[in-house]
Formats: sequence, C-alpha cells, structure tokens
Amino acid sequence: MAELTTLDLVGTITAALLTVMVLSYLLGDNLFFRLAVYLFIGVAAGYAGSIAWYNVIWPGLIDPLVSQGLAGIIQPSNIVTIIVPWLLIFLLLLKVSPATSRYGGLPLALLVGVGAAVVVGGAITGTLIPQSLAAMGTLTPSTLLPQAGEEVIVWFERIISAIILLLATVTTLMYFRFTARRSATGEVRRSKLERIAAVIGQVFIAITFGVMYAGALAATVVILVERIQFLRDVISSLLAG
Repeated sequence: MAELTTLDLVGTITAALLTVMVLSYLLGDNLFFRLAVYLFIGVAAGYAGSIAWYNVIWPGLIDPLVSQGLAGIIQPSNIVTIIVPWLLIFLLLLKVSPATSRYGGLPLALLVGVGAAVVVGGAITGTLIPQSLAAMGTLTPSTLLPQAGEEVIVWFERIISAIILLLATVTTLMYFRFTARRSATGEVRRSKLERIAAVIGQVFIAITFGVMYAGALAATVVILVERIQFLRDVISSLLAG
C-alpha cells in the first residue's frame, strides 16, 4: 500500500477492524458482530436522513416557510407544493395516537398506492414489455432466416436461442395463469396442454432462480476475497512501518 497520512491510516485501521468484526460472525453471533451491524445501520440511517433533509425536507418544506413567510405560502401556486405536503405530514403524525390514528390512513394509503404504482409500472415497462418485444422479435425473418455468408452452425445456434427464449416466455406466463374452465362434471381444472406448459415454465423459473443465486454467491465470494486481500495489505503496511 502507498504511504498513508494520519487520517488515511485511521480510516484504514477502522475499516480493517470493522471487517474483522463482521467476519467474526463465522465463529458465531457475538458482541463485535452486533456492534458492527448496529454501526452500519446507524450510519446508513443517518446518511439517508441527511440526504432527505438537505434534498427534500429543507428545500421543499422548511425553506419556503422561512423565505416566503405565511403570506407567501398561502398563494394559490403554493397550495400543491407546500400546503398539501404539510397537511399530509400532520395527518401522518396523527398515527402516533390510537385515538387519532384513523386520520393518518390517507397519507399511508397515498404512500402505498404511489409505491405500488411505481413498482408495477417499473415491472411493466422494464421487464414485461421488453421481454414480450424480445419474444416477438424471435419470430422476425431476420432471426429465422440465415444471413448472407453466415455459417450453418451460427444460424442454428440463433434459431435454438430464439426457440428457448420464446418457449421460456410463454411457459412462464402460463405458470402464472391461475384461471381454468369448469368441466361438465363441475370440476375446475386446467387442460393437459396448460399443465404441461406450466411445468415447463416452472423449470425455467427454477433455472432462473438458480442462476441468480449462483451470481449472488459468486459476488459474495469476490467481496470476501477482496476484503481478505485488504486485510493482508493493511497488515503488511503496518508491519513494514
């Protein structure tokens, strides 16, 4: 490691100690691991709180009151941007008391509704629509037909990839289809084709989760190796003086 200043040395030693405290969990739950976790949570909460204060609360709620005063915030242009947020905050604070907690349902419903809309919208625009377009793209002539000068094996691999992509998309969607027709005997059951497609979709889902888990595990191992190398460099630097 390069020559460190006093401040860098303190930061490096602190980082090394926190790394050792976290790795001590390998020996079982202990005080040092809990202290490191509490410290990380506290720092993360403090950082998130400071970001919310300087980027949202102060410029959006406090500063207009200070700079414009009461006469300024009651202007029609400030009703939505200042008065409504303060009203929602006041209603949310009413959740503290059981007697007035029912009045705090409106801001909570608004938060949950907006959050759900963002999640669903992101899933549709970021996953469902691109995946559907990619599946439809597998049926285009540019994908199915061989290109000029293209080797047969390359064209065959592209066809196989397109078939797997289309099959995985359709069967996975079939797995999450929970409707079925009622037979003449009154039994509600999927058709045989739908059941087979659902099983195939379940296999693709299992493969996807397996790949995701393997990726997360590989990333964890990389982080562990990096931390061990960091500890080795710190110890070598301290022993070298």
